[in-house]
Formats: sequence, C-alpha cells, structure tokens
Amino acid sequence: MEDIIADEVRAHAQRGPMQRRREPLPPDLRHVCRDSARAYFEASWSLNELLFRAITHERAFFTQPDPLRQPLVFYLGHTAAFYVNKLRLAGLASHGLDAHLDALFARGVDPESADELDGQSAWPSVDSVWAYRRAAREQVLAAIEALPWEAPITEERPEWAVLMGIEHARIHFETSSMLLRQAPVEHLTRPRGWRYADDAPVPAERFVHVPAGDTAVGRPRGGRLFGWDNEYGHDTREVPAFDVGADLVTNAQFLAFVDAGGYRDERLWSPAGWAWRSAHGVEGPRFWLREGTPPPRYRAMFDELPLPLSWPAEVNAFEADAYCRWRDGVRLPTEAEWCRMLDVTEGARDDEEGAHFHLHLDLGSPRPVGATCRDRGRALHDVRGNVWQWLSDDFHPLPGFRTHPLYDDFSVPYFDAEHAMLRGGAWATTGTGASVHYRLWFRRHFYQHAGFRLVRCE
Repeated sequence: MEDIIADEVRAHAQRGPMQRRREPLPPDLRHVCRDSARAYFEASWSLNELLFRAITHERAFFTQPDPLRQPLVFYLGHTAAFYVNKLRLAGLASHGLDAHLDALFARGVDPESADELDGQSAWPSVDSVWAYRRAAREQVLAAIEALPWEAPITEERPEWAVLMGIEHARIHFETSSMLLRQAPVEHLTRPRGWRYADDAPVPAERFVHVPAGDTAVGRPRGGRLFGWDNEYGHDTREVPAFDVGADLVTNAQFLAFVDAGGYRDERLWSPAGWAWRSAHGVEGPRFWLREGTPPPRYRAMFDELPLPLSWPAEVNAFEADAYCRWRDGVRLPTEAEWCRMLDVTEGARDDEEGAHFHLHLDLGSPRPVGATCRDRGRALHDVRGNVWQWLSDDFHPLPGFRTHPLYDDFSVPYFDAEHAMLRGGAWATTGTGASVHYRLWFRRHFYQHAGFRLVRCE
C-alpha cells in the first residue's frame, strides 16, 4: 500500500509507543497553546496509524474480527471522518472531503446482535481510505493553525471541536485494538518496541475494609482537561462500609471457575447471560485459546503467549457476574463504591490524568495485579489502570447532565439497562479516557480490555 504518512508520523510509528515511555498526557486547557495542541494531535494521529499499519494483509481490512463490529476498513476511515464532520459542524471547515466517505465513515455501531448490522457490501479500497486520512489530517492541521488558541479553552470555544476529535481518536485506538486482538496473528506484525509485561507469582486473595462515607461523582465544568458530556455534573452519594478485593480477579482465579464447569452451569448465569453463552457456544474468555493440550494459551495484541496467571482476567460483564455467583457471597462494585475506593487510596483522585497508574501505553499488555510502583504499600491495587473494571450500575446521567451541541448523541442513546458501566481505564487507555472522571459503558456481552474485582455481600 502507498506510504502516505508524513516523515515525523512515520518515525513515531517505527519507534512504537513502548520506546517512548508512554503516550503524552492530555493538555491542560488553562495553558494549552497552538504548538501543544498540534503536538498532541500529531501524537494521537500517529498512534492510530501505528495500529492500522500493523495489518500486513490488505484483505484483512475487509474482515470482521468481531461479528458485532464493522470491517476494519471502517475504523481506518472513521476517526478521520469524525474530524471532517465535526470541523464542518463547528464552522471550522467550509466543506467536507468526499460526500460519500464523509457519510460512510460517520457513525459506528452498537448492535445487540450481528443481525442488526446494515450489511454494507461495497467498501472503498484501502489505498483510497489512506488517501482520505491524509486529506483529513491536512484539514485538521489547517484548522489548528487558524484558531486563536487563547487559553483557557472551554466547551463553548471552537477549539473544543479539535480536542473532541483528538479524544475521540484516542477512544477508537483502544476499541480498534480490541478488534486487532481478535484478528489472526498471521495478518499482523507487532510494531517494533511493543513490549508485553512478564508474568509473576499470583498473590493470595485478600479483602480490604472500606469505611462508610460520602463520595463525589462527576467532573466540574471549566476544569483542567477535556471532558465528555456524561462526565459533567455532581452527585454526592452516601456509601455504606464494604469489603473489597485488594486485587483485580486474576486469570488464575478465573481458570478455576472455567475448570469447575462454570460455563456449563446455567444456575450461575443471569437469563440474558445464559442466552448469550448458549447462542455462541462460549466455553471461556474471548482471549483464551483452548485448542490443543491444556492449559489455555493467551491472545495478546499481536502474539499468542502462555496464559499469564497473575494478570487480571479480561472478560465481559456476563462472565464477571457468573464468576461472582459461582464464588457465592460476592458481587461487582457499584460506581459509588469504586469512587469510594478512590477516596481511600492515596493519590488516586489527585492524579487526574492517571500519570502514575498503568495507563497511557507504558506497556502493550496488562501487568500482574498490583505490580505498579505506585501500588507498593497501598491497601488496594489497580484502583485505576491495568484493565477497566466492570461495575453493577447501568449507564446513567449525572445530575446537571446536558449534551454538547457538537455531539448530542455521544451518551444519550446508551442511558438504559442494556449498557453497563466501567471505570478506571486500562493499559491501552490514553488521553482523557485515562482521567479519573471518565465514565465508560458497553453492552454486557461486549469485550473491552476489561476485568473486575469483588465486593463481599453483607
């Protein structure tokens, strides 16, 4: 395929994120200037290109590694089209790039089942999508140069559209990484410098008592970082005392559930969870490879590895709930309980960007639970980072919620009982997705770089 990346972007992609320590932290909106905005955009752009340049077989772009998602070629074009469409909406561009591609790549999907996909049969060539990306990049750079960038930048300013595009692209780096992780390894080449964590001894299970107290949920407006609509608002919740696992549930712990026949015992599953498991014949976590002689192997981003028993188990919400039922006397935390964990963990709230947690691609995989330097001496480990944490809450707005005119359907369509909440971020989470305020949601049968921890029932 035609090499169309600018020299500085190509150099970034060849190094890979792991040789740069980690992705840059999001800019402070009280001090952001044109140069820092441009640099942050370029880093975000090249990060997505690094991911799609790892696809070495052109035909792989037209496959669906996840049947609930579009072919990979859609996601190659989607982040570019988002910039194009939002710049026009904000009055920062007088025209689109290609009416057909602007519309084709405009919206992602969130189906309950694969039958709900629109069945798009004709996709543009990969070269034409790379060319579309190149043109979109130039349009964004022109907008960055034209804007005044007079700090502080607030939601009402036109610069917000550029920041929205950057953070949207960073969200899609993470969700697209989940698709590549399901693609055949022979269709991918691991980027130079991409490193996985080592395995380690599995820690003994330990529960920590969190005393009762009030906790705050929500991001104030006019803060230091960009935020999405569902983060804003303020809710003070009274949280009774609870006992919570010091660590995320590990692959070793989840393996015991699988080996005990947990996937074949209907009593352990919610009705919706059992229907999903039965319909798809699921026998274990998506990224465990059980072909051949046990134990299962593990699918990392670009390689197959021995199952790392000390890493957090990556499962969907149905699987996490079934494990809790199997264990008996435990459940998933609520959002308020997760926020209360922040309150009792030194530095967990103060580090708004997540600079000292396993976030921002400091490695290309999860780590053993409790392995970050910041966790040493803490009662609770991985309160933020490593993998997302499934919660028991349905996705819901906070008091004071209002949509942003540039993206009025970012959250509203998903405020329902079909979408569960996740908090905390993962190793692949970058930008403001790694902030302490970011609130993620997915259907309970979807996969993300996500695991869970246990709360003891009273």
